[in-house]
Amino acid sequence: MARHKKEINIKLVAEEAGVSLATVSRVINNRTDVSEAMRRKVSAVVEKFNFAPTKGSERRINIGVIVVMDTSLVNEYISQVLDGVADYSDGGLLDVTVIFYRITPDAKPLLQLIRERRCDAVVLFPPERVTDQLPQLIESEIPVMLVNGSTNAPKMGFLNNESYTGAVKAMEYLAECGHTKIGFLCNALENSENHQQRLQGYLDVMAKISPDRKSGWIIPHQPTPETTEAGYNQCMQLLLTCPEITAVFCTNDEMAVGAVKACWDANLRVPEDISVIGFDDIPYGRYLHPALTTVRQPLTEFGYRAVKYLDELLKNQRAGLPCETLDTKLIVRDSVMNITGEKKQ
Repeated sequence: MARHKKEINIKLVAEEAGVSLATVSRVINNRTDVSEAMRRKVSAVVEKFNFAPTKGSERRINIGVIVVMDTSLVNEYISQVLDGVADYSDGGLLDVTVIFYRITPDAKPLLQLIRERRCDAVVLFPPERVTDQLPQLIESEIPVMLVNGSTNAPKMGFLNNESYTGAVKAMEYLAECGHTKIGFLCNALENSENHQQRLQGYLDVMAKISPDRKSGWIIPHQPTPETTEAGYNQCMQLLLTCPEITAVFCTNDEMAVGAVKACWDANLRVPEDISVIGFDDIPYGRYLHPALTTVRQPLTEFGYRAVKYLDELLKNQRAGLPCETLDTKLIVRDSVMNITGEKKQ
């Protein structure tokens, strides 16, 4: 007579793992009061048996969205990504937990926060300030989608933008308008591949159109509570030290907004006396006076896709997380003028 096949249930998982029923329950429900080593041990048995809890004990999927911040201010970049998150999750059968994470001496490790909030998967942006914590997330095997970053780690995917080609498009457009004396306002470069690529795009085009470029045309980042303030301060420095400049390329739109204000305060009309171009295409840029010429990256799409991919992975609707780099697009508006005094269409 054939042996009766054991029913796959929580008791069998506990017996196989050599732990209590309560421990298995804590692991399944992503509770914090269990060590990572024990979590991996129980998870291995759960995966071995392909065990899934009964409908009565299931809980809704909870995706954490970790926003790494320098200050307590939520800027337009963050807002647009969160708009995409909300667009996908609104009315859906999943929960989203937004965690604003500031790096301070007493800040909890990301993994601890993720466990405390009982997150099944995580969207993380921008990742460059917490690269030292990524190995812990990789070891935990929590599915993670990075926004505006990249990785080759297992169970991690990413959504990034073509920063270099976007910067080249912006610079080539300025060159087509006759500008060769172009300043560059840096945002933070350390650990930010995207910001570095934008600067490199500037440098590569300048090497062709202005081989005698002055080093002073590049203004290093000066951190401030608001990014617009940094743009204002750095542009003022550029105008004072390099009055020959005819155009300013800013690492992002918020800096460009500050730069436009600095130009007007220096009695320079934009774009008649000096042109300004940004990067990101924040929503209010089109309503500025003049409307901001910029490079668009799909920030809202990043938020939407990141949560969608994690949701599909957790529901076994996809085998793994994708690694995608999305195109950027030059958006021509009114803040750039041809050096001859005509707006270029």
